[in-house]
Amino acid sequence: MANKTTKLACGLLACGLTLSLATPVFAEETQTPTALDATTTQETTTDAASPTTATTGSVTPKTDVTFTKNATVTPADFVTITDTTNSPTLAFKSGAEATTTAAGTFTTTIIATFADTTTQEITADYTVTEPASKPIVKADAALATAKTGVTTEINVAVTDPSKFVTAASGVTLSFAKAPVVNRLGAQTVTVAATNGTTTENITATYTVVDTTKPVITVDEEDFYVFIDEEWTADELVSATDNSGFVKVYFENGKEFLDTTTEGSHTTVIVAEDASGNTSSVTLSYEVLGDDVFFFDAPVVDVNKTTATDVYGKAEPNTTVFIISEDGEDLLGMAKADANGNFHSKLDTPLVKGQTVYLLSIDEETGEISDVAKFTFQGGKLQVSPVEDTKKPAVVKTAQKADPAPVVKTQTPPTTTTNMKELPKTGDNSSAGIVFAGLTISALAAFYLRKRS
Repeated sequence: MANKTTKLACGLLACGLTLSLATPVFAEETQTPTALDATTTQETTTDAASPTTATTGSVTPKTDVTFTKNATVTPADFVTITDTTNSPTLAFKSGAEATTTAAGTFTTTIIATFADTTTQEITADYTVTEPASKPIVKADAALATAKTGVTTEINVAVTDPSKFVTAASGVTLSFAKAPVVNRLGAQTVTVAATNGTTTENITATYTVVDTTKPVITVDEEDFYVFIDEEWTADELVSATDNSGFVKVYFENGKEFLDTTTEGSHTTVIVAEDASGNTSSVTLSYEVLGDDVFFFDAPVVDVNKTTATDVYGKAEPNTTVFIISEDGEDLLGMAKADANGNFHSKLDTPLVKGQTVYLLSIDEETGEISDVAKFTFQGGKLQVSPVEDTKKPAVVKTAQKADPAPVVKTQTPPTTTTNMKELPKTGDNSSAGIVFAGLTISALAAFYLRKRS
């Protein structure tokens, strides 16, 4: 530009000198442009329109370029264009394209092509990183959680779901699948938990166990049996258990009660359920000989006896008891006179086919008679052998308070009994009948057990 300015100045100077020589005075200001002027104007105009070519340094690599793995990239991501005058376009150099498929530090080459067809290669470094881990979003708190180590007793109903799960505040529980309690072992239950808007079903595992001991029921802890009778454990007691299964047996392992020797004995009976829980009871009993009776059984006068009046003969001065067939009810009683005659008026008439038992007791000595069995047949009592009777299922005997002494006769039996003294019942008073009824019913049950 300095050279062009000098030329213009010289031209103007030469023009000034020419005008000065040709015209001594000032000429008019309006003049026709000279060829020099035209040339000068043209040069100036041409110079102003000439483009400026951008240098190759107008595209520079970026620094600290980082992408996440598998990100999409373009050439423009790697360079900075400092001058857009020559309109550069960008492309990856073949064979040096940028990739983000693996983490690490890499290099790529960018080709910048300008409007004048010139090009520039730019090398750029970049880093690929693993994507950041997504934050763990805490799930909503459970409405209820299953408990562990839960046990429940067999055949004991469970109505509270909270036995199996722990509920959050404000949560209501109910059974979606009811618990099973009738079989031992591991079981599952489903509990529905709801907070009013959301309901969850929780399955819990529990174990049904049996820790309850059987219950033994004894009708009488002190009883009498005859020598050599065979009595099993379940004939002497009854037992129940919450599991529904229970077995009873003698603790000594024997099948039958020991009745081989006369006298007082004890035995232990065990009740055991399916889980091995056991209960036991100790029973006392007396083994009697066959000649335990002191005198004969009463004899009924069938010709005089009616449905309401029983006549007969018994041991003199003894009390005669008329007992129901099951040995539970005292139907009537009477005092035999010095000749043994007795008459008992029954409160409830006998019916056809009804069987009764009669026996007599000496209230002073406690001595007892054998037992007589009669069946009423529409106006008459027919005699039947007592030995044909069946043994009752439950063993009973009189509760003993102050035992009366046994008076030995001139030909005493080899075995004596330990019967309690009965109250005086000569007038058949209601109180005496009730008390005597309870006692004699127990005695009758003892007698009627004698096996054939």
